[in-house]
This record gives sequence, C-alpha cells and structure tokens, in this order.
Amino acid sequence: MRDRRKGGLSHEIYEEFIDSIKSLPPLHLIQQSDFLIFEKFKLSDISETDHQNLIKEVMRRGILDSKKCWHPDANTDTCNLDENGNIVISAAHSLQNNGILSTIAEHGHVMSYAFDKSEIEGSRLGRNLASIFWGFCNKHDAIFYPIETNPYNNTAEQNFLFAYRAFVVSSHKKLEVSTWINYGEQSENDILQNKKIFDDAILNKNYSVIKTEVIELELFYPIAVSSSFYLDYDFNGNLIPHSDDRMEDIYITLFPTANNKTLFLVSYFEQDSHLYKNLVTQLKERDNLKSDISILIAAHTENVYFNPIYYKTFIDQHSEDILKLIHETQFDFARIDENGNVTNNISLTPNNYLNNIYNVNFFGY
Repeated sequence: MRDRRKGGLSHEIYEEFIDSIKSLPPLHLIQQSDFLIFEKFKLSDISETDHQNLIKEVMRRGILDSKKCWHPDANTDTCNLDENGNIVISAAHSLQNNGILSTIAEHGHVMSYAFDKSEIEGSRLGRNLASIFWGFCNKHDAIFYPIETNPYNNTAEQNFLFAYRAFVVSSHKKLEVSTWINYGEQSENDILQNKKIFDDAILNKNYSVIKTEVIELELFYPIAVSSSFYLDYDFNGNLIPHSDDRMEDIYITLFPTANNKTLFLVSYFEQDSHLYKNLVTQLKERDNLKSDISILIAAHTENVYFNPIYYKTFIDQHSEDILKLIHETQFDFARIDENGNVTNNISLTPNNYLNNIYNVNFFGY
C-alpha cells in the first residue's frame, strides 16, 4: 500500500478515518460544525494533490468493501468460492464487452466522462475496463446470457434482464459510495425494496413485472448506456408523486444494433405504470426524441460510453452544460433550525428541465 500518512492520518487509524466520514449526516443535512470530527486527523492544511489521493484511496476501499453477488440465489453453497471459502466476485460488464462496447470502440478504446474537481472530465479507457463493476460471481453472471449471446429480439426476458442490469449497476455504484457517504436509511431501503421485486421475478421467471417501451432511432449512434434513476417531473413539468415506502425508478438502456439502428429501452415495474406510463407516452408523442433522450442521459447517467472520435466531435462541447444539469438535478439541500432540525428540503431541479433548455444533444447527426 502506498504511503497515506497525511496530516495526522496514518495507516493504523485509516479505518477510524473512514468511519468518521461515514458518521457524517446525509449530504443535504451536513452543517459546518459536523466537520470538527476531522480535527484529530489534522488534514486542513494538506495539498490539493494529497487531498485527491486520499479521496482515491477512500473510493478504492469502498469498491473492495462492496464486492458482492447480487443474484437472489447467491450464497456460499451456490457461488464459486476461493480457497478460504469466500465468494469469488468477478468484474462484470454492465454493457456487453464483446458486443455493444466492441461495436463503438476505436482501436479497443471508448470515452466516458465524470464529475471531477467541479468539472466534467472526459476519460479514455480500454473497453475491457469500461463499465465494469464487482457485482456477480462467475456462476451467477450467466443470468445475462440471453442478452450477451443472443441478438436482441424484444423478448420479455431480454427486456427484464436489461432493466435488471441497469438496476444492479446503479445500485452497486451507490453501495460503493455509501461506504463513505451517508445517503440515509431511505436510500438503502429503496434499493432493498426494488431488489426484492427483481429477486422474486428471477426466482419465479416472472419477467412480465417489467414493462418496456422500445424506441428506435433510424441511424447508428456509437453510444452505450445502462442506468436507473427516478424522475421528479414528467416532460410537461408535472410532479411525479412517488411513494414514501419505495422510490420508484426507471431503467434505461441505449445501444446501437447490427443493422445500423440505435435502440433506446425505457423500462419500469408494472406496478409503477401509474407514474411512468404517461411519461413514456409523452416521450413518443413529443417528436423530439434526440433532445429528450439526451436530457435523460445527461442529467441522470454516468454509466455512458462513446466512440472516442464521436465524443470529441459531438459530446465534449456540452461539458459545461452537463455540469449545470448535474448541479440542478443531483444536489438537494435542507434548511436547518438552531436545534439541528430540518425545517424544509430545498431542490434545485426546475420542473421544466426535461425541455432541455441547454440544448444538450448526444446525437450529432
């Protein structure tokens, strides 16, 4: 392990340092006084480089601590084990490496972007490393064979599996970050409740619990997306009334096909149709697919990959506007009284943001 002795921090108390981070209140409730717990680590005067290295180490440990097999049958009797009896977790791709990613790659590489140092930074990486997450053992990763080895035929099972993979990769990434950021109990409950619905469907092969709308774009676009998220508003600016028991998400997948088309899959649970069916109808009737799909991806998705030349030609120019969208849609705040009680929550998300006022366009031709 590289030297992490910064300020008053040493290898011996690193776990205590991470536990202190995890003990902070949820992001929207943090007050300046909460950061006093870090005084004993003497990190206030470290350099920006040292700060970034510390963050990277915390994130690395979060990834290691979050390895798990998400399959409902996962246990030490059914998963592959190492010599110590631990479940062996493999690096699974959320987007098919030898299919979707190879289709959009340039000399074995793809491009993505991430929120870094208050900027949107494009990153070039080998497709073997793109979209991986540590969420299945080798045995249970086989659940995705119907979408890995077979052409897409719009079957109920395939649509279910695309939605399931979007759910798992998004939930797993949140799990990784939650090892050092407190999202609150509700976030964990949302994941568990949605997982239960997927698990029951897998065990009973009841793929009809997922409703999917398949939207075809007439041209080949070298873009790939797999993600899940919830929406506060529909395309008409109407508030979507989510329940208090479980946050209802949509699951999206975007990929080019062998016949030079591009498919956009929008999925949701059948039991959530009252929230999202009308939104999908709006998406189809607005006759503005490129803009509408672009805003959904830009505002809510990080698990997105592009052909490198395509990225530099059409996507990089939108970096500042993507950053604005992330600030507007991903960060909420709360007003707290002198006793530390939340008086009201504050959202920066405009009810008309899906109208794409920044004209972000991921479909360059």
